[in-house]
Amino acid sequence: MEFPRRLRQGVSALALLGLFLPMSVAAVRADTAPVVDTDLGKLRGETHGKGGIFKGIPFAAPPVGLLRWQAAAPAAPWEGVRDATKFGAICTQPVPPGATDAPAQSEDCLTLNVASPDLSAGSKLPVLVSIHGGAYFVGSNRYLMDKGLPALVDQGVVLVSPNYRIGRMGFFAHPALAADAKDGVVGNYWLSDLIASLQWVRRNIAKFGGDPDNVTILGCSAGGSAVNALTASPVPRGLFHRASIHSGGGFFNATRTMEVAQQQGLAFARRVGVEGSDAAALAKLRALTPDQVLAGDQGPPEFGAIIDGKLLNRQLSVTFARGEMARVPIISGSTSNEASVFGLMGFDAKVLEERFAIKMDALKPAYGTLDDKEMLRQVQTDFIFTSAAMGMAGLASRTGQPAYGYHFDYVAQEQRGKVAGVPHCGDMPYIFAPEGDRDGGPVQGKDAEIARMMQGYFLNFIRTGDPNGTGLPVWPRFNLESASPLVIADQTAGVSGFRATQLVPWYAKWSAETGETLSR
Repeated sequence: MEFPRRLRQGVSALALLGLFLPMSVAAVRADTAPVVDTDLGKLRGETHGKGGIFKGIPFAAPPVGLLRWQAAAPAAPWEGVRDATKFGAICTQPVPPGATDAPAQSEDCLTLNVASPDLSAGSKLPVLVSIHGGAYFVGSNRYLMDKGLPALVDQGVVLVSPNYRIGRMGFFAHPALAADAKDGVVGNYWLSDLIASLQWVRRNIAKFGGDPDNVTILGCSAGGSAVNALTASPVPRGLFHRASIHSGGGFFNATRTMEVAQQQGLAFARRVGVEGSDAAALAKLRALTPDQVLAGDQGPPEFGAIIDGKLLNRQLSVTFARGEMARVPIISGSTSNEASVFGLMGFDAKVLEERFAIKMDALKPAYGTLDDKEMLRQVQTDFIFTSAAMGMAGLASRTGQPAYGYHFDYVAQEQRGKVAGVPHCGDMPYIFAPEGDRDGGPVQGKDAEIARMMQGYFLNFIRTGDPNGTGLPVWPRFNLESASPLVIADQTAGVSGFRATQLVPWYAKWSAETGETLSR
């Protein structure tokens, strides 16, 4: 998806100057670069004002050999000062066709990056752990730092971005793995990685100027789904204090039972030529090269959280419905044209009916007189995303914890008349926009106003758990009775009864499938 040019983060020309510095100057810069002493060893990063940028920091052991398809294990300490000026490898994933500059990838990918505006001891700055998306099969922790830092960092936030195992490396249940599992973790290796990264933050972030008692987790798409899972899991309690879920779903197709996950795992094993469910079969699976593992999954990605009885006890939304999630302030929202991602996955009306028993004709009373194309677009948008964004916020609010819903419908100026609405994760560039446009000039006009507003809301939320603040339109707390999300558009305001008619059938479908109710 192409973001507006003025909101893309370009390469800073200053970063290129290091290529032309005399050796003596470069040596001085190395001597004066910030060094932080973590619990595993010392790191040398890059200077950023009073702070620093540190890349490729190991937070767990390389999940290779016998550690492939095991819960994240502790990383080994190192001697001396480790260079932390280069990104680590991205996790094993398909390379886009025609890509000529794809980053190096490896199973040895469990690293994170940290950017801090102030490394002073006792700074106690709020911490944002941002989890990348990518349908759980592509993406990496570079996405917020590879072309310039978000403005949030210089506005006083310590930013952390972890890698986690994706695709079959991170999501794989199999009877042989169940027999070999350590700590009861089967299938959810990705989630164990994210928990390990939060444990690293808890132990070390104060050395980077951050406050371990003020940590926000945030993600969009698969990253948002991961935030849902971390909030639902009983294991990482106390490791984060706010949660921000962007286009993360949670009501439909968000989890699978262990039985289904093992059936999918056995089917994968057969595709790569491995039969059986004993130790010999597991040895053959672990002997596969990463390319052979990738070759076993050629169709559309179908990875997701697994109910393993250890990291996740039940469906994510059911955990929320029963009030068993982490009791932290929550933001939950989505965009006005989430259908953009359905087109990429080929989820047309026929697939929706075959996979999810969604009949378009039965939905027409709720959606009114729309042509077939617009009807499909709205159904795709509401099915996975709008209904869950509102529903998960509403379920969270039933415990009395602060919950805030939003719907992002501001279309960038240069895209007006070209798109049906804001695409999947189209709110992210506004939250993570740099101070100015690195493509040649400052962000202008209404686009800049929306970016400043979004950053204001999220700075407030990261700092205090409440997005409201001076000069910002009031963002009402959400509950299902009033259903008043903040609708972000040319005129931003809370809207009572937002899409109430259209969401009724989705709430009914969720209740029928889970046996839970949205009412108190």
